[in-house]
Amino acid sequence: MSIQELDPAFVKRDAARKAGLPVEIARTKRLLIRETILEDVPKLYQLWQEPSVKRYVQPMQPTLEEEIAYMAAYIRHAYAFYDFGLWTVLEEDSGQVVGRIGLSVSEHLKEAVELGYLIGTAYQRKGYAKEAGQAVLHYAKEVLDLSEMHLLSDPENIASCKTAAAIGFTECEEIYIQHRKITHMIWEGNK
Repeated sequence: MSIQELDPAFVKRDAARKAGLPVEIARTKRLLIRETILEDVPKLYQLWQEPSVKRYVQPMQPTLEEEIAYMAAYIRHAYAFYDFGLWTVLEEDSGQVVGRIGLSVSEHLKEAVELGYLIGTAYQRKGYAKEAGQAVLHYAKEVLDLSEMHLLSDPENIASCKTAAAIGFTECEEIYIQHRKITHMIWEGNK
């Protein structure tokens, strides 16, 4: 394959990453979604510490310093390897970090890509998760050519399950992960 055969948008994303610049994933009316930069990590770590967020979201590293080191490696390797990952969600007007959203290769489902998101408590109930989720699903379909997405959620996390349904996910089954009941939902972009 020659450089001329590569998708020009991919080449642009690759060049930005090699220059140390975060790739912009999407802009909505109120939000900017872009690859995470190290300056985002303390705010994301702070959002993750909120009990109502921490209860349902995969753990970060035990200390902020460890999380910064982990994210430095993640930024260097994961975005370039997969061409997707976990991204920072910022308010468009204020530039404030309000959460994280992104795609990851599932650890629990065979050959599946999962959507995951967290919005800090102070920014919840504003529709940010729905707005960001719709933008990321559009990006996944149009830019990454992904036609199916999975979401795993604690059934007690009613807000997350409602958000997932609002952006087009349908519940397909209940599964158990480490003895915990989890709702498995699927989004199909070809519908």
